[in-house]
Amino acid sequence: MGPALRPIAGAIGGGDEGSDEDDSTQRDEEGPLLRPLPATVDGGDKQNSPSGKGGRPQDYRPLSIEGGDAAVTEDPHAAGLGGSLPSAALGIVKGMVGPAILYLPHGFASAGYLVAIPVLMLSTSLFLWSSGCLLECWRSESERINKRRLDGGRVRLSYPELAYCAFGSTGERLVQVGISLMQSGVCLTYLIFVPQNLRASTLLLLGWDVSTTWMLLFMVLIQIPLSWIRDIRRLTVTNLLANILISYGLLICLGFAADSMVAERTEESFLQEAIHRAEALPAFNPSGWFLFLGTSVLLFEGSITLLVPLQEAVQTDSDRRTFPTMYRRVILSIVSFYAFFGMTCWMAFGNEVRTVMTTSLPPGTMATTVQLAYSLAVVFTFPLQNFPSLEIVCNLVEQMVGGGDKHDRDGLGNWRRNAVASTLIVALSIVALLTMDDLDKVVSLMGSLLGIPLAFVLPPLIQNQLGKGHVQEVNQCMNIAVATLGAAAMAVSSTTTILNWE
Repeated sequence: MGPALRPIAGAIGGGDEGSDEDDSTQRDEEGPLLRPLPATVDGGDKQNSPSGKGGRPQDYRPLSIEGGDAAVTEDPHAAGLGGSLPSAALGIVKGMVGPAILYLPHGFASAGYLVAIPVLMLSTSLFLWSSGCLLECWRSESERINKRRLDGGRVRLSYPELAYCAFGSTGERLVQVGISLMQSGVCLTYLIFVPQNLRASTLLLLGWDVSTTWMLLFMVLIQIPLSWIRDIRRLTVTNLLANILISYGLLICLGFAADSMVAERTEESFLQEAIHRAEALPAFNPSGWFLFLGTSVLLFEGSITLLVPLQEAVQTDSDRRTFPTMYRRVILSIVSFYAFFGMTCWMAFGNEVRTVMTTSLPPGTMATTVQLAYSLAVVFTFPLQNFPSLEIVCNLVEQMVGGGDKHDRDGLGNWRRNAVASTLIVALSIVALLTMDDLDKVVSLMGSLLGIPLAFVLPPLIQNQLGKGHVQEVNQCMNIAVATLGAAAMAVSSTTTILNWE
């Protein structure tokens, strides 16, 4: 996942100021019953929760409202993203381009171009269809809910909220758990990625072959205190630095790839050398093609969860109407760059390119700077990726132990949250230690088992449920086909990955 301020609607911690206002339950005659609007925003008192019994996590904001006396701040994961269309486009790029692109050359090599290119195109098509479903659901539900408000405020929806409107608490919880597991899975890949990069760097710079276990321990010791930060907006500067470092790394990797083809050409031109190498690439790899199914989904790095908050953040009505078209164009541009990057680096470094592509770069100072830059970028990105799942886990623990008043959260509650955060990172590090040599399989499993349901299966089903009587029959059939294809791909890819795990 790229170093974007990732949204997970409702998973907001770090505020203690609540409103004492009380909004009544809203119901539209043509739609489902919505839960009572929250009386508090960021950590309101237990007795002021919508249920009156603190039944929902205190820091969970079911329906956020802007305008009037009920104005609240936006989800900090989407802070600084959106507003204008250019800003929203930048948010899409920040949310999607990250370390996962480095897994692509190995993914191409594992599958062969006859599988990799069509699968990447199919994944992109399914993703764009599903994102269109989610945006259409947001448009219709937002209009339906907000037209009945008389106080000048505006209800802001999210992916989990749309799932709630369609399938109730079960649907909402399913999306929340899915996002939490997906973000934890991305963090797991980071805990494998960084130790492998740092090991290669220290071996070249210092001549020390330090075990990845020690490098993993080093990263865990850094991430534990960073996970104690409750206001994620404090990491805005490090997030910007991570984006700069990733951009630098990608450009240098392409430079190495081009240099490799220039250095080894004989009498041929650069273009002829590239064509010659492309013709020599295997069309199909029977031993690893299935891994690319999940990898192609993880490339989107949870962008589906960023979609609705970005649409909400666009300010003018004309820009909001233009946003879906702009979103598709940006996604297509990013995927085109992904394909170019993956093919170019595969041609340059051959079928032996490693899962972490930076460890396949020719030894030298420049390659080491890329490895260190990417490692530092991931270290900065990790707290942002871990934040959504951490907040959900902490809220569930808070419910189970019964701690809910303001004084408890300011005192003992912080210690309890820090303990949960530390435990979560230690648990992920143990899994990372056990799968350190199987990053390609971890990436595939995360994409297929967790990414496909969130990106391909649930959005079409949500639209069919919310659009009963309004969605055309052709679109309903397409939604069912997309969801079925996604479920089949999830089953095939997950099963084959697990069965071939050595």
